[in-house]
Amino acid sequence: MVNVIDIVNKCGIHSYNSLFPEDIENKWLVYIINIVHIIGVLVIQFGLFLAPKYIKYYILYLLILFISYILLNNRCFMTVLSNYVGEKNYDSLCIKMDEARYILMLYLLSAIVFFLYPKYALYNLIGKIKTAIS
Repeated sequence: MVNVIDIVNKCGIHSYNSLFPEDIENKWLVYIINIVHIIGVLVIQFGLFLAPKYIKYYILYLLILFISYILLNNRCFMTVLSNYVGEKNYDSLCIKMDEARYILMLYLLSAIVFFLYPKYALYNLIGKIKTAIS
């Protein structure tokens, strides 16, 4: 049986060591770039909870990511920048790029639905639940 906690721990350790390595050039600049990278990942993960008026920016962000993956041969532009500045080749992604693109596509399609039908947006649904509870 797969232990989810072990997988999350291994992924977390791998990502941390890749984002904040010790054996690089320009360590602090790389760290700053990777902190911005983490913020970008958080936007990807939680962007579906944005108010419908902001979903269009989230959609644009995801489209830019997809275009960058095409232009950079399945590499994130932030990873490429970090590796260039740090003069090393790290990959903080602990899943396959195909899986990551699939997840991004689900987020993108969901965001498009929420943009086209704002009453179904997570932001509005959570607001209705909160109102109903109060």
